[in-house]
Amino acid sequence: MTDAFPVDLRVAPRAHLRRDTSTQRPHLPWAEAIASGLSHFASLADEATARAALDARLEGLRGALLASPYYVQRLQEAGLHPGDLRTLDDLAHFPVLERTALAAHWDAVPTLPADSDECVVVKSSGSTGDPVRVVRDRRDCLHMWAVLRFLVARAGAVLPPRPRVVLLDALPGGLEYSVRLPILYDGALHRISVLRGDARERLCRVRPAVLFSDPEGLRWLAEQRDVPLPRLVLTSAQHLPAQLRAALARTVPAPVLNYYSTTETGPLAWECLRDASSGRFHVFAPDVWLEPGRDEVVVTRLRPGVLPLLRYLPGDSGTVRRDACACGFQGWTLEGFGGRGACHFHTPSGRAVDAWALAWVFKHHALRAFRLTQVEPSRFELELAGMAEADLDPLCERLRAALRNLGWREVVLHARSVAVSALIQGSKPQPFRAGPPPG
Repeated sequence: MTDAFPVDLRVAPRAHLRRDTSTQRPHLPWAEAIASGLSHFASLADEATARAALDARLEGLRGALLASPYYVQRLQEAGLHPGDLRTLDDLAHFPVLERTALAAHWDAVPTLPADSDECVVVKSSGSTGDPVRVVRDRRDCLHMWAVLRFLVARAGAVLPPRPRVVLLDALPGGLEYSVRLPILYDGALHRISVLRGDARERLCRVRPAVLFSDPEGLRWLAEQRDVPLPRLVLTSAQHLPAQLRAALARTVPAPVLNYYSTTETGPLAWECLRDASSGRFHVFAPDVWLEPGRDEVVVTRLRPGVLPLLRYLPGDSGTVRRDACACGFQGWTLEGFGGRGACHFHTPSGRAVDAWALAWVFKHHALRAFRLTQVEPSRFELELAGMAEADLDPLCERLRAALRNLGWREVVLHARSVAVSALIQGSKPQPFRAGPPPG
């Protein structure tokens, strides 16, 4: 992978680890400018001033649209020109970009620079639709580290010199590595698998100042004793039950920052630290614009990059409004965020396991194309749409292995191919279903 950390640990792809981290240093002024811009907009009380500044960013987007083969053709078909986009209000007249369209035209949407060797292609998980190939340039790969500077300050965390960051990984496979991190105060990045027998000991040796994980990794952390105290814990907008928050607070009493991000867009919003578990996420302006007054997330990317996104639909629900929050934030807030709904399976011993910890198994399947149901503590039913019976066996074996890693000693799995219509229930996919809890 690149030296950017994976936003969603559950679906991190296996790829080449870039170790020429000295090339991060020329991007330090850019990273500082990103963090400064986010801080400025988070405290900008006057809406008219904020919107005028965002309107000014549309000039760069217009140029990117003119350089994108996909958008040149798409806008021409709609009788539009990038020059017609003068203010944020003009966006309503432009067509949306759905995930299926980006998946089909992933190589025509980007505006590749002359030095395309600095670009990489990553694949999203398909957690809100079909998997999508995403082209990233060097700064895209480093962008979350710039955002982290802002989030650390926002949480009031004080990092030590040369801070160490840990990616606490609950994925089967146990991939681990360590690499220098000049982009974050000359720190270091360590990926630690909770599946390794010495995971706690290695975590204690590293003593992270910042820790990233998904809810399953945080659940493991909450069960440990005498672990080092990070200054900040981050997780990426999966369902985070109140019980898990409380258990984690007893073991690791550090701020937990939940942020909403997608592979295609990068970070979009972070959950209010003052009102955790509220479902209220403050938008990362001026990097992105989320259209207010709608019942679904509609994203326009305003920061420069090789992937222009105009009115992109990541497939999540929620409503954006202007907000003056009690936490001190001034800007736009996403409310009623409905990305991934909660679902818990229960092991035969009664332990609850977040069903989304299994999502990586289905990363090449749209959410609407499968459904995994826990019928009994050790018995599951898997329904897959549009898949040949001969292809079921390898997938089922990966699923059984994943369940064993999560605590099931024995797994009875019945899989069958079904029509897509048999899996559609409502507007939001529900790929995991749990039976009644034990007892």
